[in-house]
Amino acid sequence: MGYETKCRVHVADASGESRAANATVLLETDELVVRGEARVKVPRADIQRVSRRAGVVTVVATTATVRLTLGEPAAAKWEQKLNEAPKRLIDKLDVKPNAKVWLIDVASPELEAQLAERTSDISRGKTARDCDVIFVGVEREAHLARIERAVNAIVDNGAIWVIHPKGQEGVADTTIFGKAKSLNLAYTKVARVSNTHTAEKLVRPRAARGKSR
Repeated sequence: MGYETKCRVHVADASGESRAANATVLLETDELVVRGEARVKVPRADIQRVSRRAGVVTVVATTATVRLTLGEPAAAKWEQKLNEAPKRLIDKLDVKPNAKVWLIDVASPELEAQLAERTSDISRGKTARDCDVIFVGVEREAHLARIERAVNAIVDNGAIWVIHPKGQEGVADTTIFGKAKSLNLAYTKVARVSNTHTAEKLVRPRAARGKSR
């Protein structure tokens, strides 16, 4: 999940048009997003300069200049975050070196390429066991049964990432959480996988670990 806040935002487009509103602001891996009446998306690759003065963070990009009236200490934190290099996908997904990984019906070239850099122990078969991390593709509700397959294949402190389409065309996160609850799994984190897909992290509750299954 990206960094998020609500504040007064002023946006000046490169065309000269400007607007201001109270808005929700998100700092995602690849872009700064302002929602609502001051709506704008600024690719992080296009950001040229970030500055802070009197609790206001100014982001200058090729497409727009965005001013966030945050106050302190929030402004200092946002300035730092905006100047940090974005986390790579593999690090957002908490995959450790040499982890044992199973991919269940997942098609993500970026994810697979980064996994190959991190570990050689990757399975794409129909079954697996004692996995540290399992990625499960869920394109529609009928695919939720794949999560149950994953539960039986993870180590006690392992993680299941459910990758699903964003928006109304995909499976709602609440539906995934309901399936997780029925399998005694806890939801702990969300991560952006691509422009079209997101992932929910599911784990066994600590109290349930170490018990026979």
